[in-house]
Amino acid sequence: MKGKREESKEKGKKASLRPSRPVGDPFAEDGSKPGVGERWRNYWDSGKGKILVTVLGCLAVFAIVVAVVLKMWIKPPSLPTVPAPETKTPTQTVQPGQKEEDPEPEGPTDDDLYPDDGYNGDMPTVSGNRKDGWYTFLLVGTDMDDGNTDTIMVASYDTKGQKVNIMSIPRDTMINEKWDIKKINSVYSRTGNSIDSLASRVQKLVGFKPDFYVKVELDMFVELVDLVEGVEFDVPQDMNYDDDWQNLHIHLKKGLQTLNGEQAMQLVRFRRYSEGDIKRVEVQQNFMKALIKECLSIKHWGKLKAYIDLAMDNVETDLDSGSVVWFAANVLGLNGVGALNMNGVETCTLPGDYWGSAWSRDTNQDQSYVTIYPKQVVDLVNEKFNPYDQKVTTGMLDAMSILKNGDIASSTGSLRDTRHNGIMAVRRGEAYYDDNGKLVYGQPPAKPEQDENGNYYVLGDDGSVIYTDADGNPLAVDPGLPPDNPNAPGTPVELPGNPVDGNQPGTNAPGTDAPGTETPGTDAPVNPPVEDPGTDPSLPAAPDPGGDPPAEPGDGTGDPSLPPGDGSGDEIPEWLAA
Repeated sequence: MKGKREESKEKGKKASLRPSRPVGDPFAEDGSKPGVGERWRNYWDSGKGKILVTVLGCLAVFAIVVAVVLKMWIKPPSLPTVPAPETKTPTQTVQPGQKEEDPEPEGPTDDDLYPDDGYNGDMPTVSGNRKDGWYTFLLVGTDMDDGNTDTIMVASYDTKGQKVNIMSIPRDTMINEKWDIKKINSVYSRTGNSIDSLASRVQKLVGFKPDFYVKVELDMFVELVDLVEGVEFDVPQDMNYDDDWQNLHIHLKKGLQTLNGEQAMQLVRFRRYSEGDIKRVEVQQNFMKALIKECLSIKHWGKLKAYIDLAMDNVETDLDSGSVVWFAANVLGLNGVGALNMNGVETCTLPGDYWGSAWSRDTNQDQSYVTIYPKQVVDLVNEKFNPYDQKVTTGMLDAMSILKNGDIASSTGSLRDTRHNGIMAVRRGEAYYDDNGKLVYGQPPAKPEQDENGNYYVLGDDGSVIYTDADGNPLAVDPGLPPDNPNAPGTPVELPGNPVDGNQPGTNAPGTDAPGTETPGTDAPVNPPVEDPGTDPSLPAAPDPGGDPPAEPGDGTGDPSLPPGDGSGDEIPEWLAA
C-alpha cells in the first residue's frame, strides 16, 4: 500500500510540471478535443466563467421578478361579491284575541317576495358557493343610431373545462317596465346609458347577474374582421336593404363567400327575414362562431397584441387589463390547460314566444314582443350558464306575458306600468274615463238626445225611451212620459191669472146670464141678446093669449123672475104685447 501511494505522488509531481493549455472558448472545437469537464475547468480558472455565471444568475433573478409581476398583473379577475339576502327577524305583535304563545306564520309571504312595485324588495336570487373556474359576462353591442343595445348576450366561460356558452337575448324581449315600449334593448338608453341597470334587468330574465360586462362599439367589429383578413361564411339569402336616414345600405348575395369587415356589418344588421328576429339572432350566432374560429386559428396567434390593442380602443369593460390578458392566455392554452377548441363553444337563444304583440299607446299600433318561457329558461341556465351551486328557480324570474284580450301580466303579480291594462279596457269598451280623467270600469252614462219638442231622452237596454234632464239623469217623475205630455203625472196645471167666482161687479151670478149684460172694460156683452126668442129654450115661454093679463110690474103681483120696476108704468116689451 505504501509503494502505491509513493508511486501516485510521483505521478502527481510529473503532472504538475506539464505546461498548461492556453485558455480559450471552452466550447470551441480543436483537434485535441479535450473533455467537457477539462474545458469548463480551464474556462472557470481564467475568470470568464465566473462572469458568465454571475450574468446568468442576474438574468434568472430578473426572470423570476418579471414572472412574479406578470403573475400579479395577469391573473384571474376578482369576482364581484353578491350580498346575501337580508333576513329580517319578525317582531311579534300580539293582536286582540291572540295569545302570546300563538306561533308566527312560517316563511315569507307573497307580499314579501313580490312587493307592489315589482322591484323595491329582495326577490329570491342565487348566492353562496360558486363553481370552480366559472365566469359570466354580459356582452353588449350598441346601435350607432339610437343608442339602443340591439345585441345582448350572456356568456359563461368554464376555464377549467375550456367551455364557452353564449346565449342571445332578443332585443324585443318584454320586461316589466313602467314605460310604454317595454323592450330589453331600450333599458340602456332610457337609464342614462347605465350598464348596471341593463345587467339588473337581465338578471330578472335569467336568474343571476353576470359577473362582468363587455360593451363593444360596432367599429371594432369591422376592424376585427379585417384584422383576420375576412371570415368565410355562407350567407343564407340575398340581402338588399337601403335606409338613407340611417346611412345603412345592405347588398349581399346568397352563398359561401369571404366577408370583409363592412360586409360582415351588413350581415349582422340585416333584419328582413321571413322567420322574424329569431332568424337574425341565429345568423349572428353562426357568424360569431365563424369569427371566433378564425381568430383562434394558429396562423393568427402572432396577432395577440393586435387583438388586445383593438379591444382596448373599442371595448368598455369593468375587467382590468391584466385580467383581459389572463383570459386571452387561457383561451390560447398558455395557462397550463389545453387551448379552447371550437367544439367547446356553444350558442343558443333565450327560450320564449317570438310571435307576440301588444298595443302601444305611443305609436298607436301593435309592437312585436318576445315573452320568455320560465321553465325552459331555468333548465337552460342551470345547465350551461349558472355559475353558482345553488339552482335558479322560476320564482327568481320576472316573466312577462300577453293575454288574449291585450292585457299584460307579470309572474311576480305586480306590473310597473299602471296604465296599459286600463287603456286596453277602454279600447274594449269595458271602462271609460270620467270628466276628471279618472278611469272608471263599466259603461259610461249615455249622452241624451232631444226629440222634436226639445225633450231630452236616452234609450234603455230594451230600446224604450227614457226621458232625462240635460245631463242624462232620468226624470224623477215618470221617465217614460215626456215633460210636456198633459197626462204625465206631476205635470203642473196652468191656472188663470185672475180666478172668478161670478160675484165680481159687471158679472152675472151663475145661471143669470141676462141678455145684453156686459163685462166692464169690454165692448161685447157677456151674454149677447138672442135674435130669435121663439127658438131660444133659455128664455121664459110666452104667456097664453087667452089667460089673464099680467100684473103691472112693481105692484108686488108681477112675475118675480122679471127685473123689478119702479112703478112708473114701464113699457111692456113688444113680444109681450103681441
